[in-house]
Amino acid sequence: MRERMRRELSRGDTRRFDLKQNAGGIADIEFLAQYWALCWARDYPPVAMFSDTIRQLESVASADLVAQADVDVLTSAYRAYRARIHRLSLDGAPAIVPVEEFAAARAAVTALWNATLCADGPGAQV
Repeated sequence: MRERMRRELSRGDTRRFDLKQNAGGIADIEFLAQYWALCWARDYPPVAMFSDTIRQLESVASADLVAQADVDVLTSAYRAYRARIHRLSLDGAPAIVPVEEFAAARAAVTALWNATLCADGPGAQV
């Protein structure tokens, strides 16, 4: 599903990073937060208590289900992306930046995505 969203919704390319839809972007962070909440909600109900991404991520870290360092990477990237989107929005610009602007954050988010959702085999990697 996520790959289809990238194909159909992304406005980025090899030189431009779509902050929301490209690999390593906001949608990937949101998917990870929701995936973890769904994985552990039965055994750890508090992880499904919140609907916002930051608190979902913090709840899985608080329950020691995901390393705090990984959650810190994701929340930092999420906040940076959101701040940049807000600035672009004030200028009436789309949520697209040069790929160099968030290269490290994007790589870190993509690595966590691959480690979490691609452990069962190829095909889903970004």
